Amino acid sequence: MNPRRAFTLIELLVVIAIIVILAALLLPALNNAKNDGAKTTDLSNFHQIMAAIHIYTTDNRDSLTWPNWDYGRPMPNKTTPPGWLYEINPSASGPAAFNAQAGLLWNVLHGGKILLCPMDNPTESYPPDKNGKITSRAEQLSSYIMNGAVIGFRTGYRSNAPPVKISQMNAGDCLFWEADDRIAFAFNDGSSWPLEGVTARHANGATWAAIDGSSRYIRDLDWTSEAKDTNKNSLWCFPLTPDGGDRVYGHDR
Repeated sequence: MNPRRAFTLIELLVVIAIIVILAALLLPALNNAKNDGAKTTDLSNFHQIMAAIHIYTTDNRDSLTWPNWDYGRPMPNKTTPPGWLYEINPSASGPAAFNAQAGLLWNVLHGGKILLCPMDNPTESYPPDKNGKITSRAEQLSSYIMNGAVIGFRTGYRSNAPPVKISQMNAGDCLFWEADDRIAFAFNDGSSWPLEGVTARHANGATWAAIDGSSRYIRDLDWTSEAKDTNKNSLWCFPLTPDGGDRVYGHDR
C-alpha cells in the first residue's frame, strides 16, 4: 500500500500565508459593510426621532421639547422638567437617575434600540481620570443628543428658558447628532453645545438630523469647522440671537 501523503512544511506555510492575505483583504470590506449598516440604522433612527418630534410639536402649540439641558441633576430653581429623553429622578444616582419613561417622546419611541447606534456601547468604561477614577457615562439611554440651541444654550440652564417653537428654526438646522463616544462627559445629560463635538466611529464621521426631518452623514472635521464658525449656521441656530449662540456667551461654551 502507498503511504498517505501529508503536507510538507513549505506547503503548510504557503496555505497559512494565503489565509492571512485573504483575511487582510476581506476584513476591511467586512468592517466597511458593518459601518455602512450602522450608519443606515442611525439615519433610520433619526427619521423616527424627528417624526416623534413633529408629532410632539403638533400637539403642543409648535413648541419643541425641553432638551434635557440639566447636567443630569435638578435645575437651579429645583425643578426637574421632563425633556425629550428623560426626566431626572433626584432621589436616584448614576444611570438610574435618568427616568426614560417620563421622557416627552417615550409614548412614541419607547426608548431602546431606536436611540442607540449599533456600534455604540453605552455602558463602556473610560480610561482613569486625573484622580485615577475609572469613569462611565451618566446617561446611558441614547447615542444621540439634542442641540442646546432650542433653549439658547447656557442661558437656558441658568434661567430655565422655555424651548423655542419649531417654526422659528430653519429647515436645515441641526436638532440631533451622535455624541462623541470618546468622552464620557458628552453623555452627562441629553443635549450639548456644537463645540462638544461628534463621534468619529463612522469612518471619521457621524450622523445628524435636521428640523425638516432629514438626516445625513458628516465628517468630524467638517463638523468642527462649522462649530468653530462664529456666524449663525446649521449648528449655531438659536433663532433669538444674531449669531445663533448664547445671549451672553455667544459661541463660547
